[in-house]
Amino acid sequence: MGRLDEGGSRGECAGLISLLDGITSTIATAFGPLLQLAEAMFNVGPTLDVDLVTAGVWVPIVTALMADAGIKMAIFSPGIASILQQNYLALDSFMRNLAERLLSTSPTGPADDTSPTTLESLYFQPKTSTATIQYAQERIYKHPKTAEFSKRWNLPIYYQLRFGDSCNRLNAAVEGTRLGGWIAEVFTADGTKADSMRTKVGFELSFFLELYDTVCSLWGPDVFLQPLTNRFLRGSVQLIGRSIAFIKDGMDGNIRFGEEKEPEKAENGVSNGSGLSYPVRQPYCWAESPQDVAAVAWELTILENTICHDYVSVVCNALDCGDLSEGERDELQSLVQGVLEEAATQIQPIIERAWNDIIVHIFIKKCSGPLAAVKGVAATYRMTNRPPPTQASPFVGTILRPLKEFDEEFALRTPDIVGNNWKTLAVNTVTDRYCAAMEELIDTVKKTEVALQNRRTTRRAASGGISDGDKVKLQLFLDYQAYAQHVKDLGVDPASIPGIAKLGLLTAEGGQIQTL
Repeated sequence: MGRLDEGGSRGECAGLISLLDGITSTIATAFGPLLQLAEAMFNVGPTLDVDLVTAGVWVPIVTALMADAGIKMAIFSPGIASILQQNYLALDSFMRNLAERLLSTSPTGPADDTSPTTLESLYFQPKTSTATIQYAQERIYKHPKTAEFSKRWNLPIYYQLRFGDSCNRLNAAVEGTRLGGWIAEVFTADGTKADSMRTKVGFELSFFLELYDTVCSLWGPDVFLQPLTNRFLRGSVQLIGRSIAFIKDGMDGNIRFGEEKEPEKAENGVSNGSGLSYPVRQPYCWAESPQDVAAVAWELTILENTICHDYVSVVCNALDCGDLSEGERDELQSLVQGVLEEAATQIQPIIERAWNDIIVHIFIKKCSGPLAAVKGVAATYRMTNRPPPTQASPFVGTILRPLKEFDEEFALRTPDIVGNNWKTLAVNTVTDRYCAAMEELIDTVKKTEVALQNRRTTRRAASGGISDGDKVKLQLFLDYQAYAQHVKDLGVDPASIPGIAKLGLLTAEGGQIQTL
């Protein structure tokens, strides 16, 4: 135990690596030539007569490690995940390299082995090849004592400890984001790492930086263990799924951000349990903000791309110990990529919904507001003796303005899978509503004209030969032309919007008046 704890406090097993290295060096120095001779003499056929490497070295050492209760507890059940991982890697490296270290020692020979008269030059000199070492190592792996040794490690508990740490980290990020909104700083690593990740990966929101760093940390050299590959891969998928569920619940309004302010919280902010404090906001649904929705959708686009590419490399690099062939590496990458791509399939529908549903509906509502001014066009000219219009109504320029300003703001952060479709959907509905408002107005104008038909001549003479109703029709035509141009300026082809053609038909009479 004293040697095991050497260089550190009790329970850290700081001396384990030097202890195992000392044992190997001592045996290799004293008995290396004997072990090589035994391999060359007895282990060349289908049967094993003498296996000194396994039965003479490995089994006694591993038996001693498992026999002493104190040492067994310290090595296999330290209760601290980081120490267990260090111990596992130390013993795994010891076992993996044991045959090579024992059989690669240069045998002692004569002082001058080139002299033909020296008797020692006639001694048998065993030749240890790579195949010999590999064969000896395979016997170590296949020995029953090795299986018993492997069962001593409580790796499922180790995984639960590591996965629990990751879950706690993600939960803190979720809570911090819920309290402070998407602009809350929840990344727990240093700022330099955050800047590096933003440049390399492209994430902008702190929550996604924390998520990606968390899933990457599972494959770090100070955390990952090869036998737990399937568990760590599944854990990564679960953490990603947990984050996506948080986003979906926010979009659906099931999770409201912010918190009811209490006097002391309003002044001091709220902590999410990770040591970071956030200013408290009144409860709100972030899906009601098109800026928040677009920003999150863009982060999801980066996340989807990263999971299917960069993260695959992170996982494969952790799994590749350098002893895989090119074909094995390709197969490994294909398997990992398949798992992660399946996990990423749930992201794209959220992105499409964010743009084609939530954002579209927000801007349909915003752009439809100015359409209430359509009915006021008639009042502008009815019995006012105003001259005929020469330009579009002021409200026309405000109809699509919110949509255009938003499009300019997020032009470089619109996912390729969305493209211009969201704008087309919004403009379609707004145009249909514009058609309905204009159709209603034109119908009202026609009814009014019939009622005032007896005074039409008088009105036309007083206003330069054009009636009030004709002025309204002309104004609607000018409004239609301006609106169609605004649609084009937005990057949407007016010909692809059926309502534009209908507006043209509704205002055709006004166009004829303009040519007079």
